[in-house]
Amino acid sequence: MFRTFWITILLTIAVGLLISCKSTEETTQEQDKPIVTEEETSDSEAIALLDNTRSQLNHVYLTQKQDIPEIYLKADSSKEEINRNPYDGFRIQILSTRKVEYADSVANSFRMWADTTITGYSADAYVSFRQPYYKVHIGDFQQRNQANQFSRLIKPKYPDAWVVHDRIEPANVPADTATFQIKKPEPLSADSLNTEDN
Repeated sequence: MFRTFWITILLTIAVGLLISCKSTEETTQEQDKPIVTEEETSDSEAIALLDNTRSQLNHVYLTQKQDIPEIYLKADSSKEEINRNPYDGFRIQILSTRKVEYADSVANSFRMWADTTITGYSADAYVSFRQPYYKVHIGDFQQRNQANQFSRLIKPKYPDAWVVHDRIEPANVPADTATFQIKKPEPLSADSLNTEDN
């Protein structure tokens, strides 16, 4: 029984080798045939020969019907139809420190500065702790471009300001059409000049 097992394995290997050698011989014989030599054809004949022998696989893909479900063939849905988490958004980080007193002080000074300087949006300041730092984040934005616009507005006062992904308060998000500006100083009137002199 042991002998028949080995004889069967050896016969299987021998048959496999014979079949593989035969297919190799046929392939090498086909490859040995010269298709075209440079002396035999001119450029136009070579182009015609290439056009006749070129694979037509690209035409197969153009004419083949694709079985794609209807849901994937629809155009992109508008932004209003996208179900997004209302608490997912952006804030502007203006400080990261290890001192909670300093973080609270910067948050309070931002609130006072923003109330007297910025129009179009009343941004709040939030102090959060992410070990080992206390971070001061400003505003609530669902769109990155609005957060970037507000960041550019406060950069002269807070040069380290940069937009970060954060959990936001949806009730505090500015309108899509909101424009943020620095308040222009009011011109001094004659009455205010007289009271300052006294």
